[in-house]
Amino acid sequence: MNREQRIPALAVSRGIGIGQIVFLRGENIRSVRFDLNSEETEAELLRFKAALDKSILRLHEIASNDDPNEPVSGIFGVHLLILESSFAEKIQTFIHEERVNAEWAIRMISDHYIKQQESVSDISFRDKYLDIKDVANHLLKELNGSHAADPTVSGSVIVARDLSPSTIIEIAKKKPVAIITELGGWTSHSSILAREFDLPMVSGVRNLEQFVSAGDCVIVDGVNGEIILNPSDKTVAEFEALGKPDKHSGIHISHNNEAAKTNDATHFLIRANIDKPESYETAKNMGAQGIGLYRSESLLRQSGPIPTEDQQFEAYCQIADAVGEHGVKIRTFDVGVERFGSDAHWVERNPSLGLRAIRLSLADPTHFRIQIRSLLRAAFGRNIDIVLPMISGVGEITRSKAIIEEERFDLIKSGIDIGKPKLGAMIETPSAVLTAFDIATQVDFLCLGTNDLVQYLLAVDRDNDAVADWYQTLHPAVIRAIASVFDAAQKADIPVSVCGEMAGSPFYVPVLLGLGAREFSMNTTSIPQVLQLLTGISLPDSIALVTNIQSLLTAEEIEGCLREYYLKNWSALFPLDFLNSRFR
Repeated sequence: MNREQRIPALAVSRGIGIGQIVFLRGENIRSVRFDLNSEETEAELLRFKAALDKSILRLHEIASNDDPNEPVSGIFGVHLLILESSFAEKIQTFIHEERVNAEWAIRMISDHYIKQQESVSDISFRDKYLDIKDVANHLLKELNGSHAADPTVSGSVIVARDLSPSTIIEIAKKKPVAIITELGGWTSHSSILAREFDLPMVSGVRNLEQFVSAGDCVIVDGVNGEIILNPSDKTVAEFEALGKPDKHSGIHISHNNEAAKTNDATHFLIRANIDKPESYETAKNMGAQGIGLYRSESLLRQSGPIPTEDQQFEAYCQIADAVGEHGVKIRTFDVGVERFGSDAHWVERNPSLGLRAIRLSLADPTHFRIQIRSLLRAAFGRNIDIVLPMISGVGEITRSKAIIEEERFDLIKSGIDIGKPKLGAMIETPSAVLTAFDIATQVDFLCLGTNDLVQYLLAVDRDNDAVADWYQTLHPAVIRAIASVFDAAQKADIPVSVCGEMAGSPFYVPVLLGLGAREFSMNTTSIPQVLQLLTGISLPDSIALVTNIQSLLTAEEIEGCLREYYLKNWSALFPLDFLNSRFR
């Protein structure tokens, strides 16, 4: 019998799955080149056009899905934009000029686009190469008439090099227990879909076929980021026990419009991080009151022009109308220079520390001014706030406010109705922490972006597996930095919204509450657990907990102190597997 073996992985969708391995192959449809004469080329162009029309029709049917609980429509909307952009035109040009079959043209053009996408420095866009690959496969399937479903995977653990969004959706319907991939990060559409479907998933597992065979038993630990090969009966029993309890521990939370309170009547507010208007109804039903972070870069696509002022205006109106009185905080474009095209002297060597976010907006304010105009217009009669990303000091606030005032004056002069959105700053760099009070005196609110704050404060790339152990959310420096931001905001008498991963994790929420947080913004799937926890704890206990950890010197000590306290006092408020997890 093979010995139990544990392999580290990147957890991209939380949960535990136990089952037999099914290797999923065939994501890439093979393409062979055929040279054509003039007459055959014209026929091939018609053949491709027919396949393109069928693909667009099929995707329109999916993307028009009006079920707010269905996560696929927005993603297939991205696929439609790719198909309806220059992507298809370049395929037709390739067929015409090279006189080759459509399959070969699709492969050549899609490979070119994929190569470009994989070289993008911004990881949140780099992972979207799978969308291009998916679109190419849509076209190839239409050309050869093949829309066969993948093998039956019910109760199995799916293993693949990577998975397109289409495949995730297809196999999710067949109820696998978990997914393991070699490629794909937290921000990829496939990972997002896995989380939406509540399907445990880990990635970053290389050459798994060398260690296991189809049919072997494996445990996927999407909590700690680990897979267990050939688990012992004892290990299987342990993980089966962890996987059985209901996520919300059977505790019913009333989701209504009343203000949420801790058990000592301290008011708090839960908002959602959402990029699609139709998703807000689900978040609202779970207990969200407004959108704490709308990432406007979600409007930017892999191909095609930057949205115009009117297009952005319509998008912001839709999201604000969906939310209503509770309002939406819209972050201006938080992307690198490659998203807007660049001169040679702007080629990035270190994108995370380069020309991006507010720096890019101020260095080349063309797109920033268009976005500000659309936001000012959309704010008329609507509750919209503006958030400036990656602020490092007051100077950027001052320059941004000057641009906002200039655009406000021009719109008023032109007789265009505008609103008065509040202005906020993202606190996610060490310099912003150290000048938090100065920044707070210049804005209406602060947004604490804990993901980047930890990364920049500890000088650790959060997407680099080699230094994953150094990414420590509970590092004493992080705790002290967060505390100083809340102190600065209190002195300036402005609110702070926590919108990073810390806000969506029950393990960190009591610490945030004790440090001063009263507004938490998170992904929709995190809302029930966080709401359950906050309504079951008290502010005095959280303050006492923070006092206890402030004297500790390492992240490991702080994590141990928190776990011990939670197990002793609040264990019923956590999912039963949660406190056995590792946190960083």
